[in-house]
Amino acid sequence: MAVNGFRISVQFGPSNYIADGDIRFRTEQDAPMSFTHWGTDTAEMLIWDRNNVPINWDHGDTVIGWVNSDTVARLIGCLASCPQDEDPTQALQQIADAGCK
Repeated sequence: MAVNGFRISVQFGPSNYIADGDIRFRTEQDAPMSFTHWGTDTAEMLIWDRNNVPINWDHGDTVIGWVNSDTVARLIGCLASCPQDEDPTQALQQIADAGCK
């Protein structure tokens, strides 16, 4: 998904950093293809900056896991309102940290 020059990926399924351990650890990679309803309370996100470089989070990874839907919405809102000449990384980290409490 493209948002104001940024790209984001929101995923939940086998091997993603999500709350549902049964989906994360004990489900085959292709299992979501055979379900009509697939879901969990959290997702994994990856955000690329306007130069197509993944944003690095405080923990040193380019993905952030166990993100609830409210935090996903706030992160998207931050990107949507980011001026062209600003780096939103610090604001995104604050939103992510607040969502993890």
